[in-house]
Amino acid sequence: MTARRAFHTVVILLTALLLAGCLSLPMARRSEHMVLETLIPSKSVWTAKKVLLVSVDGAIDDNPEGGLFSEPGTVVKVKDALKHAEEDSTIRTILLRVNSPGGTVTASDILYTELKRFKERTGKKIVAVFLDVAASGGYYAAMCADRIVAHPTTVTGSIGVIATLPSLQGLSEKIGVEVRVIKSGNLKDMGSLWRGMSSQERELFQGLINSMYERFLAVVQEGRPKLDAQTIRNLADGRVFTAQEALEKGLVDQIGYIEDAFESAKSVAGIGDASLVTYTYPFGYRGNYYASAGMGSMRSGFPAPAPTQINLLNLDLKTPFSGFRAPLYYLWVP
Repeated sequence: MTARRAFHTVVILLTALLLAGCLSLPMARRSEHMVLETLIPSKSVWTAKKVLLVSVDGAIDDNPEGGLFSEPGTVVKVKDALKHAEEDSTIRTILLRVNSPGGTVTASDILYTELKRFKERTGKKIVAVFLDVAASGGYYAAMCADRIVAHPTTVTGSIGVIATLPSLQGLSEKIGVEVRVIKSGNLKDMGSLWRGMSSQERELFQGLINSMYERFLAVVQEGRPKLDAQTIRNLADGRVFTAQEALEKGLVDQIGYIEDAFESAKSVAGIGDASLVTYTYPFGYRGNYYASAGMGSMRSGFPAPAPTQINLLNLDLKTPFSGFRAPLYYLWVP
């Protein structure tokens, strides 16, 4: 094979891998070049005020989205958008669009904290709007909002924490696999999937769950001050609610559509006219405010990958047996 043919072969293989999503091209310093795109223009051409749409779509984590050009995970993208919004005096308020079943405990908490600190630093308001699902960590993140608008068909709630600790003990015994563990203490491998769980380990894990659960309750108490602590605790048994139920129980403030939430965002900011805008990355498609909400969005002209999912087995499936993710989630898993 000649050098020219070898070069062409490599180019073809790399292109095929990129299009298949097996490889990603990191976009260095892309956050500095985010593009401001207008979704709904202001009524007057003389109006400079803006409402910024910030999206929380899919599972909340910090994993990058793969594809032809990789995009950062939810937490990173929101952080980038808030940084730009803080520096832009024409952006008067944030419209937080949530379409998420939740995610990891830490990522959900970071997202909420970043939004809350943004409000504290800038004095700008946040209005949240829920689409299909705003459950568990998705609801947690929205507790930063001054007002919550739920779509008529939204499913929300699922206030609680879940941990998944699978066991392969029976399978390993059947196929004759022996795992040898040398440890410094009897609890060093607590949660191991290669053996059963002791009562002491179960108690310790329940303590972790309870601690994260109390944190969730405290965040809801701060975000929904009209609800007393006992009412919140009664609602926080993991169940989900329809939009109407959530409104009746005080978990949301209004039922409506994104246009209604846009009007609410202008109202809480005390402005009569503004455009609705969003930040996009180079090569990223955001044709309207429903894009990338599980409705067939496109990225660089190619179909977007399937909505992000959480691997509840906590296994790194790309490199088997290489390790596990932290098993604590603010996540609705029907």
